Amino acid sequence: MELKKLENVKVKCDFVGCNNMADYSVSIRRGIFGGTTDICLDCLKELYSLCGKELIPQSPPNMLRKKEKEYAEERAD
Repeated sequence: MELKKLENVKVKCDFVGCNNMADYSVSIRRGIFGGTTDICLDCLKELYSLCGKELIPQSPPNMLRKKEKEYAEERAD
């Protein structure tokens, strides 16, 4: 998947109900199938915020706690 900024191209946003001109193009290449979706900046920002609400990034495991557990297990043995 690839996001490209459109320059010198005038196309409408592909999202239903949006009449703005597209600023970006998302290209999807899946095997023999592929295509692009043109999206304006407003729709891209809204999509970004919706993805942020749905997909919460997970923090990496705390390395200090891992070391503490290993140390506690060694002392218990």
